[in-house]
Amino acid sequence: MKSKAPQKTKLFIAFSLVLTLANGDGFRNPPAGANAQARFGGNIANTPDASAVTRNPANLIDFDENATMATLTFGYSKMDFTNVAGQKLSSEEPWAILPGLFMVIPTAEDENLAFGLGITSPYGRSTSLSDDTSLAYLAPYYTQLSSVEITPAFSTRVNEKISLGLSLNILYSELDLRQKYPWSLAAGVPGLPDGSTLFDGKGTGIGATAAVTIKATERQRIALTVRSPIQVDYSGELEVTNIPPGAPAAPVSDFETEMTFPLVIALAYSLQVNERWLIETNLDWAQQSAFDQLEIDAGVNTPLLPSDTIPMNWDDNFTLGISACYTLNPEWELRAGYIYLESPVPSSTMLPTAAEQDQGVIAIGAGYSPGGNHHFDFAYSVGLFSGRTVSDNPNPVLNGDYDFEAHLLTVNYGYHF
Repeated sequence: MKSKAPQKTKLFIAFSLVLTLANGDGFRNPPAGANAQARFGGNIANTPDASAVTRNPANLIDFDENATMATLTFGYSKMDFTNVAGQKLSSEEPWAILPGLFMVIPTAEDENLAFGLGITSPYGRSTSLSDDTSLAYLAPYYTQLSSVEITPAFSTRVNEKISLGLSLNILYSELDLRQKYPWSLAAGVPGLPDGSTLFDGKGTGIGATAAVTIKATERQRIALTVRSPIQVDYSGELEVTNIPPGAPAAPVSDFETEMTFPLVIALAYSLQVNERWLIETNLDWAQQSAFDQLEIDAGVNTPLLPSDTIPMNWDDNFTLGISACYTLNPEWELRAGYIYLESPVPSSTMLPTAAEQDQGVIAIGAGYSPGGNHHFDFAYSVGLFSGRTVSDNPNPVLNGDYDFEAHLLTVNYGYHF
């Protein structure tokens, strides 16, 4: 019996790592700020608030006074999975909060130079699954990929029509996974209590964003932004609990892996139709194919894995959208947008904690300036899903129907001085 234990142990640890690291919409969170949320499909050529630091640093030069902004996004995301055998698995703890903080400082001495600083969470997702079904042994009951990015930026005006921007993207990320482990099955001894595999890793990476905004005419703007890929090397520990005597596992081992967050190129066009209407469209491309495989080093527990390289085979993906702003009066601006998001995750590698599909997003919002230096923004967006059926997953237990629900509510406060 014990001679079979290593093979069974390998199976469960391998699935743990795959399920943790595959997250929705690539790894990208929605853009920070209520203006960006309400104008989901077009907010790069025109970014009138301090979120320009991360959306398009070339637009920092448009500010003629200091500006700060704090923002909170409340996200609700739900996934229901029913496999071909009728077993069901649903995500729990669906709420998440994404904060953001920005500052823009134009230089008093040189009107052709401005600086900015942003603190955001550009990547990540937290997923909690039910642990009272047999599917819980093939999927973690808790996973979290979180990030904090510090973004210093500057912008300069080349001439009346062209401005340039550059930012440094300093990314800190944490990876956390907790999963039930069936020692009775792995060791071949009925009655053994379940254990847990606890993966915990942290890492830092550095990238940059370059941007250019061109004022083609008094009413038309064209913008291009290029965000470099960022490689994060995670290091930490793998803890295995309730190990029975003789099992080929160590209670604690080193855990290392790496992930490359994608190169993203975005092109934007905006038209100021008249004094009240502004329309913008954005197209971006993300090199998600950089996540073609996952290399794993579990220290002394590495021999338990069937392979230290797991294929992911993600695809490059596009997003395309359009937005409109209407100035109702000097105090109120109304906004709306639509964006189509193409999923980079193929069905052959899609799993419950990697579940996603192509989707549309509709957003609405408003900005309120009561006078003085204060400004308030609000936005709501909802994902449009039709569900996804998977039939070619290598593990037949994970073939079935995936259904989704997602909502975002964003509020922020800005102050100019």
